[in-house]
Amino acid sequence: MQCTLVAGVARAADATPVLDAPDAVAPGPGSLTNVSVCALLEGVPAAADPARKLKPFAAAFTALDRAGRDPRRAKAAYDAFARPLARILAEAAKVFHPGGDREVDPRRAQRYLARYVLGRDAVLRMGDEGFEPRPEIATAMTLAACRARAVDEALGASRGLSGGDNAPLRAFAALLLLDEGRADEARELLPDLGEESFLANWVRAELATDPEARLASHRLAGKHLVTPDQETALKAQKARLGLGR
Repeated sequence: MQCTLVAGVARAADATPVLDAPDAVAPGPGSLTNVSVCALLEGVPAAADPARKLKPFAAAFTALDRAGRDPRRAKAAYDAFARPLARILAEAAKVFHPGGDREVDPRRAQRYLARYVLGRDAVLRMGDEGFEPRPEIATAMTLAACRARAVDEALGASRGLSGGDNAPLRAFAALLLLDEGRADEARELLPDLGEESFLANWVRAELATDPEARLASHRLAGKHLVTPDQETALKAQKARLGLGR
């Protein structure tokens, strides 16, 4: 059994709900979306989400709520997620990879799994290549890193996660890559973006080479509009790519 650190975690050194907080990062010159890319992250845990009360990360959620427009406070919130996650994953490495000729202690392994992976209060799950943070935690980390203007950390928390319920994070990673001018890397994520979301279809439209496929994806994105920021991003894409009426 492998243990995988989310890239960037090891480098981590009155409350407003995250969904309602203003985004810290304004669109830059030449922005693809005309809004902060952070505003387009889907699946952010709502105020009543039980994941917000998970003991290792409750304080981090509170810090993210309170960070507001301040990138330094957002970075502190990211660190508040990253530090306990790094500790938990480092413990997994010791449990499941004891080193030398030592074998895995099954009792110790079961205790670890019961504490961190199994059950309602699990903070990890098994991914394709090892342990991963559950999607709610990974999404909050990604938002904190984005608002802190820490692109590498945001990509590390979102890009490589497995499973269908992490498709919104991979779509957001593709958006970040596009916003950074790294279209070839974004294109590598196309098979794993999922189908039923605004951002997955927006990204597909952005990367499509066939005009009809581009327009079809753009229209599908329009069918999934939920927020004013998504509408702004859709209009920006329509104007920039000349997608007509």
